[in-house]
Amino acid sequence: MFSLRWKISGILVFSNIILGAILIFIINTVVSETVEKELVERGRTLAKNLASYTAEQILAEDEIGLKQTITNALSFESVEYILIQDSENNVLAKTFNSDLPDELVKILPKTDENKLNIVSYTKENESVVSCDIVMPVEDGYLGYIRVGMKQAYIENVVDNINYLIISIIVGVTLAGIIIVLILANRIISPIIYLTKKANEISQGNLGDRIYVKTNDEIQDLGEALERLRESVRIALDRLKKRQTTRM
Repeated sequence: MFSLRWKISGILVFSNIILGAILIFIINTVVSETVEKELVERGRTLAKNLASYTAEQILAEDEIGLKQTITNALSFESVEYILIQDSENNVLAKTFNSDLPDELVKILPKTDENKLNIVSYTKENESVVSCDIVMPVEDGYLGYIRVGMKQAYIENVVDNINYLIISIIVGVTLAGIIIVLILANRIISPIIYLTKKANEISQGNLGDRIYVKTNDEIQDLGEALERLRESVRIALDRLKKRQTTRM
C-alpha cells in the first residue's frame, strides 16, 4: 500500500502530465497556424520582390541573370525552391539542378496567386512537402514566380517549442515533487504521531501527554485525543481506587 506522501506526489505528477499534454496541444495548434501564416506571408513577400526584380530579365530573356537572382534568394532557410515561368508556363529558370519533379510539372498551369498548392515529392531519396506560392510578373503577361516554402520549417519551429514546454513541465514537476514531499512530511508526521498515540491508548499506555502544534484541524484532533487519553486515565484511576477499597 502506498503511503499518503507518495499518493500526493503521484497526484501532482499525473496532474502535471495532463496539464502539459493540454498545453502542448493548444500551443501546437496556435503556433502551427501562426507559423504557417508567417511562412506564407514571407513566401509572398519574396515572390513579390522577385517579380519586380526579374521583369526586365524576363523581357531580355537573360537566363543566366534569372538563375543568379533566384539562387541568391534560395539562401533563406525556409525556402525550398524557386521557379520562373513565362506566360505559356515554360520554365525559364529554376533552382533544381536536375529535372523538375513530376508533381511540380503538373501544377505549372495553376497560376492563381490566391490559391496555395501543397506539393509533395522526393528529393535525394527524401520526401519533401512544400507550400507552392505563385506571384504574377506584370499581371502574368511576362510570366510567374513560384516559391516553394518548406513545410518542415513549421514542424521544426513547433518541435523546438515542444521541447521547451516539455523541459519546463519536467522541471516544474521535479520541483513540485520535492516541495510536496517536504510539505507532505510536515503534514503527515503529526498524523503518524497521533496514530502511534492512539495505538498506545488502545494498549493501555496512558502516561505520556499528547501534544501537537500545527494550528489546524490536526491540532484539534490531537487535543481531542489528549482529552480522550486523560478521560480514560481518570476513569481507570477511579476503577483502581474502587477495587482497592473493596479489598
